[in-house]
Amino acid sequence: MSYYSNIQKAIDFIEINLQEDIKLEEIAKASGYSIPHFYRVFAPLVGCSVKEYVRKRKLSNAAYDLATSKRSITDIAFDYGYGSHEAFTRTFKLTYGKSPSSFRKVNGEPWLYEKVNLLSNNKKDGVVILKPEIICKDERLLLGIARKVNQGENLKFNLLSNIKNKFMEMSEEIKNRVNIELHYAAYDYDVQDISKDENEINYIYFYGIEVSECSNIPLGMVMRVIPKAKYAVFHYDTMNNTLNGESLSQPVYDYIDGIWLPSSGFELSETSDYEVINQAESLIDYYISIK
Repeated sequence: MSYYSNIQKAIDFIEINLQEDIKLEEIAKASGYSIPHFYRVFAPLVGCSVKEYVRKRKLSNAAYDLATSKRSITDIAFDYGYGSHEAFTRTFKLTYGKSPSSFRKVNGEPWLYEKVNLLSNNKKDGVVILKPEIICKDERLLLGIARKVNQGENLKFNLLSNIKNKFMEMSEEIKNRVNIELHYAAYDYDVQDISKDENEINYIYFYGIEVSECSNIPLGMVMRVIPKAKYAVFHYDTMNNTLNGESLSQPVYDYIDGIWLPSSGFELSETSDYEVINQAESLIDYYISIK
């Protein structure tokens, strides 16, 4: 077997035992190498020492738990092998710039250090496999319009553009906007439609803007809450047709679903994906909900 396969066995062992006090000897044994041999080859392949890798993975999971649960900081600290609240706080602050309690109070949206997969290909059929940012994104409160769309009719009559234009006509009524330059779009599919031919698929298309609060919903609009969740984030430059800086030869979702996802090691979660559109800068951020 290659070095990649054997070091991946060690990485898999770390992941299974992430809440344990893992010894270097045990990790090296999982790879089949002696400790000196393992220590020498791990960092060049992974990009950091084994000790640093374990620390990053533990802190990343701890940050996710802090952001998404109400469990006590002490319980989370003990789960990831920290002997005391104080030791966990010191280490966490060095990485995230604030204490766990402060991080939780400000509704942190941590960038996450995910498990390394050495066996994923850098290319598939000659196409580069991108590495998106992985983030725990906070809840968003949106206000906009939602319409049922048939994909065949959309392709024929450009329905999505009509919905966007309708929203722009109505948007002056919206109060408490968070950022007037950013618009949000989301697609909700009927599971029974997924097996149909593309032109027969129906979905609910939402287009709107983020608000800080919503006490009065303007006539014809709907409120939508995007829950806090883990997302892979792709940045699309519409002017240059690049995704995360790489030239794109196919539609964005075709690349994400057909190229990136099967090679990523992630699975899609039940939370809806969404897009954040900055028309002034010709940028669209695609938030793909993962687990």
